Amino acid sequence: MKILLKFFVILLLIVLVGCNKSNIIEPDSLNDEALIRLIESEEAIQNFDENFDDGDATGFFVGKSFGNIYPIRVGRRVTGIQRTFSREIIGDSAKVQVTTEYNGFLIIAGKFSPFSPGDTTIRPDTIITKPFREIVKRNVTFKRISSRFDNNKAWKLQAISLPEGSTTIRNIKITKVELMLPGRVPLIITSPLDTYFFIGDPIRDLPQRKKDETVSIKVYITSNSPEEDFVTITYGKKLGNQWPKIKRKLELVSSAQVGDNWEKIYQGNWNIFVTHPFGRFHSVINAVTNETIYTIQGQVSSFTWGIPYKVN
Repeated sequence: MKILLKFFVILLLIVLVGCNKSNIIEPDSLNDEALIRLIESEEAIQNFDENFDDGDATGFFVGKSFGNIYPIRVGRRVTGIQRTFSREIIGDSAKVQVTTEYNGFLIIAGKFSPFSPGDTTIRPDTIITKPFREIVKRNVTFKRISSRFDNNKAWKLQAISLPEGSTTIRNIKITKVELMLPGRVPLIITSPLDTYFFIGDPIRDLPQRKKDETVSIKVYITSNSPEEDFVTITYGKKLGNQWPKIKRKLELVSSAQVGDNWEKIYQGNWNIFVTHPFGRFHSVINAVTNETIYTIQGQVSSFTWGIPYKVN
């Protein structure tokens, strides 16, 4: 009887130790170094970073103001990028939320006097820089493809969600994006972090675009201002001295007050130009408040989504 009791005690200890080990995320189980390497090796994610950072102010020649600045060029200069990870590993699958913190300056080059919209001969007489800090989140899933003890080869990036982010000051929010192509089913997005594309999957891979193709885009916004905000889409990629990278301002087509806020729709074209390189890329859709762009004192309030795509 005593021998049988000892046997059950030993067996219970083995089971408990085994259960405890199964809850431990070992160093080779998608540590930060492995995650950074896997995530940044995906061209589309890398291109999001590139397109989030304008490097300098880009020409828009707005020619109108709702405050005290008439913007000529507007852009973000990123000075620091930091990523952190929240991971959940179950067997041979892993879901990771990637949080990226972008720090930098919003640059507004403009004039204090009006000029004709679109007049490209105008030169700014003042440059305003506003510090910003924007947090962007994205979900990424992975599959284990080999021995768990080979950290360099054990995991493969499986799918990426769309990104969503904002500054600490949140006076504007993107609520929906619609992409429309003639003869194709519209892509309608309402929840970026729940919208996934599966890398290399023949059906669920990144949306495919063709050169010399025009996509109609609508961006739905909730804003605390009745005035026109500053909504843009950035896409493409800078290659060497070439500039097949476009930042395009979308036009306000609808605005209605709902309670204390305004529901607005901005619309424009997303042109895949003939010189667009082949590969995997990532657009950046950014909405910035009227006060941020058109006044000196307005702090940066920004909201960002993005859509990856491929050009074959």
